[in-house]
Amino acid sequence: MSESQDKIYERLKKSKFKQQKLSGWRPVPTITSTTIIFICLGIIFIILGVILLVYSHKVIEIKQQYDNLSSCQNSKTCNISIEIENDMSPTIMIYYELDGFYQNHRRYIKSKSDDQLNGKSFTLDEMKKSQDCSPVVTNKEMGFEQGTKSITGELLNLDDLAIPCGLIAKSYFNDKFKDWKLDGKNITVNEKDIAWSADKKLKYKNTKELNKQWIDMTDEHFIVWMRPAGLPNFMKLWGRIEDTELKKGQVLSVLIENNFDAKKFDGKKFLILSTVNIFGGKNYFLGISYIVLGCICIVLAVVFIIGYNVNKEKEKYV
Repeated sequence: MSESQDKIYERLKKSKFKQQKLSGWRPVPTITSTTIIFICLGIIFIILGVILLVYSHKVIEIKQQYDNLSSCQNSKTCNISIEIENDMSPTIMIYYELDGFYQNHRRYIKSKSDDQLNGKSFTLDEMKKSQDCSPVVTNKEMGFEQGTKSITGELLNLDDLAIPCGLIAKSYFNDKFKDWKLDGKNITVNEKDIAWSADKKLKYKNTKELNKQWIDMTDEHFIVWMRPAGLPNFMKLWGRIEDTELKKGQVLSVLIENNFDAKKFDGKKFLILSTVNIFGGKNYFLGISYIVLGCICIVLAVVFIIGYNVNKEKEKYV
């Protein structure tokens, strides 16, 4: 061993860090420190909850059910009018809501092929063998009828592999909202950038067999639908009103292509307009949850103090 190596070796032997001889600190909780921590956490959670509730209360939301209207029940197209009850400044988010639709069912969530959605081509036998899309694999199982066309305008063979396949794709929400007018004047609704950028760039691509593909898999409305919701009542983003202010008393009208049948599952369909804040849309649940959690922390702090004092009194008589 050379002289320089000897010096290095000796320095390492003397190093407390290398030899794991650093002094340590082990916090020992006491009734005082524990109580202070719980009280501080409780106060912080309550303050956050109140802030969230205040901001949520400022969000203006208009919710209109349309599947119960006679004009929408008796026709594939219907026009609905929404009266603006409060001034709404851009950006105004447009959502559709479904009630009673369980996208969180395990079999439903698993029924899709991520590789197919990413643009990879499969044969019918390969897809049946993988069982990724089971129980909906062919165009016929998707519910298509004779004469259904691909996105290139060619007729689909009902016995061919559906592109895309699976239960999520089969139940795609295909209502359309068109011809937005405010007091009779056309307004622009931006339907771009409504899906997650990671989904658009990494997860969804068209296959090379466009003549066999029944929907454009890069369509953002389709991408939004393919991300399952966790609850049976959920909203999904449709678009944004970015350059028009809605004034109280004005009437917003929209033409709806009423294609999605909610009667099959006793569901309801809504159209929602909502302003947003720095925390997103209206969400009372999160604010209430923080307040409840804060109250629980404070109650636990009180319980700790009472329990400690009771035990201390008992020790006097032992």
